[in-house]
Amino acid sequence: MSKLASLAGVVALMAVAIAGPTAQASEPTPKEARTLGVAAPDGKLHVWEHPYRGGGHCAWSGAIRNWDYPGAGCPPLRNLVSSVENRGYAGSYDDVNLYYNEDQSGVYACLGNGDMWLDLTLGREVFSHGWSWWDGYGESVNDNIASHEWTDSC
Repeated sequence: MSKLASLAGVVALMAVAIAGPTAQASEPTPKEARTLGVAAPDGKLHVWEHPYRGGGHCAWSGAIRNWDYPGAGCPPLRNLVSSVENRGYAGSYDDVNLYYNEDQSGVYACLGNGDMWLDLTLGREVFSHGWSWWDGYGESVNDNIASHEWTDSC
């Protein structure tokens, strides 16, 4: 039994030596950020400049025709957003159309109620609603949103 205990001690020391010292991260890793979950509904579309709710942030309860002029307290975010979250209240007009063009025109992607796209840089979300010959059709939503409006369904 003592040889087994000695062997276990050696294995434990090797594991510590291989792993090395641990560093403290200032931002959550993508895996940690995914566990953040959806915040409580507040009736707003939340957008961030960087993935995983990082950087400049805006939150709107109504439609915005041009994200170059998003309103008081918000930086211009047209074609700069990489993280979005729909915290709208469930019911009618609880989904959000994200448009490639200003004035809620052209192709769009729809973000359902309670949904979030934490890392648009991955390129999984694309503008897929509209005519295939319109500008932006099939393009990544990342850094390409110019306006939005609330809608009754995706």
